[in-house]
Amino acid sequence: MSANSFVVLAFCALAVGVNALTEEQKAEITKSSLPLIAECSKEFSVNQGDIDAAKKLGDPSGLNSCFVGCFMKKAGIINASGLFDVAATIEKSKKYLTSEEDLKAFEKLTETCAPENDKPVSDSDKGCERAKLLLDCFVANKGSVSEIVFLSKKDTF
Repeated sequence: MSANSFVVLAFCALAVGVNALTEEQKAEITKSSLPLIAECSKEFSVNQGDIDAAKKLGDPSGLNSCFVGCFMKKAGIINASGLFDVAATIEKSKKYLTSEEDLKAFEKLTETCAPENDKPVSDSDKGCERAKLLLDCFVANKGSVSEIVFLSKKDTF
């Protein structure tokens, strides 16, 4: 799968938003993400058209925030308390990111977005609002990373 065919949601930025991912790394991330996306899509009525629209706009913030929260919880980005789990997220990223440069860039992004845990949310541990805050932070700071991988059209759920 070519880098140009990738269209992944920015909420995957935590897993892959760094400099030099190989095609194998991208494939592994996609493989592990698709079942989670499929589960959450079903639960929150998000379809391929919704994802394609976000891709076309280049902005996933219009997606159902509870769908994004569901994905982030299932991926271990947001914990059971509804908070961004920075340490667990960094640890999980080591499965995919092998270069020291990529790991440092990724850690910088997570540190930049960690203060989103301090902002008040009204949905407690549900994670919808926190996911929206994190997504906004990831998108706002994507300049610090060179690549955000999106779910390819051919990688449907």
